[in-house]
Amino acid sequence: MSGPTDVPSVSLGASDAINFYNLRNVDDATKAKKKELQRIREEHIQKKRLRIQDRRLRLQRKKREAREIVDRALKIREKLRQTKPRSEAENKGCEEKPVPTSDVIKEPPDFEWVPYFSDDEFGSVSELKCTSWRVEELTLELARCMVGLESFTDKKFFSCSGTIVESQMGIAYVVTSASLVRLPHQDKLADKLKINVCLPSGKILEGSVANVDFCYNICVVQVPSDLQLPTKRFSADTRVFNFTEGHSKEVVALGRICKPWGLNVALGKLIPRRSQFDCEELLVSSCRISKRGVGGPLMDFDGNMIGMNFYDKEETPFLPGFIVLKCLQHFKDFGKVMRPLHGLRVKTLQEAELTVLEKIYHVVPEVCGVIVEKVEILSPEHSEIKVGDIITHVNGAPFSSAAELGGILLDTCGQHMLETQKLEDCNQMAPVITLKFDVKTQRGRKSEKTTRTINVNKFAPSEKCNRWPLGRAYRLKGDRFNEELNGKDGSIKFFGSFR
Repeated sequence: MSGPTDVPSVSLGASDAINFYNLRNVDDATKAKKKELQRIREEHIQKKRLRIQDRRLRLQRKKREAREIVDRALKIREKLRQTKPRSEAENKGCEEKPVPTSDVIKEPPDFEWVPYFSDDEFGSVSELKCTSWRVEELTLELARCMVGLESFTDKKFFSCSGTIVESQMGIAYVVTSASLVRLPHQDKLADKLKINVCLPSGKILEGSVANVDFCYNICVVQVPSDLQLPTKRFSADTRVFNFTEGHSKEVVALGRICKPWGLNVALGKLIPRRSQFDCEELLVSSCRISKRGVGGPLMDFDGNMIGMNFYDKEETPFLPGFIVLKCLQHFKDFGKVMRPLHGLRVKTLQEAELTVLEKIYHVVPEVCGVIVEKVEILSPEHSEIKVGDIITHVNGAPFSSAAELGGILLDTCGQHMLETQKLEDCNQMAPVITLKFDVKTQRGRKSEKTTRTINVNKFAPSEKCNRWPLGRAYRLKGDRFNEELNGKDGSIKFFGSFR
């Protein structure tokens, strides 16, 4: 019986073993090339990780240094505030002794005021290039009516923008902000103030104050001119400010510096939010402007001048165009703006918090008007109107915002004053204004609709006008900061306001 078949053994050489495992026939040069590419890729990834880590560390270091600088500045300011009252108390009652002039050393102050932010913060050079040519063309057309304004006494006082709204008999009238002529933190005109009006071409004219109202912070400057200057009228349309309707909310803010062809523009949108200022009629846009844009116009994409801009660090408040028109009409008729002092502080319904709106719309759906925030005058008439009530009509006229309510009250007061002038000519007693408010009051899960009447016999501006804070930039400086900051001029620049 034969055994199993013997299988001959085969021995593989070294070259045969390499060929067996090298199934893809890759030569040594290709392998080396692949390994080099892999090594380069790994080095690139490692360098990228190091760059990202280094960037994060630099950003953290900058934030830490900025925080330390701000803390030092706040400590110095607090120290100055504490030192001043103490020194005044020590010097009170003490007789002043003459100091030899040789002992007087003029030391630089710890900080100095810098009146403006940089012009670079006003939009960008190519701001309008993302819009249509029609919008840019309308902006250039409005820019023909804009001027730069500078006020000064013995030194520079304020700079802002303005719009020519009327030109007749050799006199042009420019509407701008009252900050141009207002004393800081006071509702008074600065003494011996001169105003330069810079036309788009760079030509300088001299202007003077014609009218001013500190409650609305509006000023009219009259400018004698032999030229027929182009004008633009503010829009009286209120529909663009109604956020319940589908109107376009894109806007353009314009400003002009006192240089030839020094136009600045900034794009933005209208925002259904109340300004931080006291004035109830102010609205807000997202345009980013500098203080040079104060008093400049706000234009919609149809070329209508819908407002006049003010400055705030977080947003751009503006006075609606229809309010500006009513103020100008009051200036012509009475020489000042007359408003009925009804004693109610209100805000637009859409500006309320979401939780408040949810509660209101659960009880009163599709309501439109203003919410009473505060009742300043306590009387039997005002006791019927409570905080939280919703006012929808005044004297039968509906409105959708606090600005529209302010416009209706200005019209009512203007008509009353004209009737008063006629009665004074006839030696008759002038009647008071009767304001009938349609009020929706929430009582639990139910709402009541009533009419409340307030009789107003005061129309002069109140003693306490609206606040118009205008933060100034200030620069802390001194030799003790040079080594720490390594700045070009050894200074630290901050932006804020002392109120």
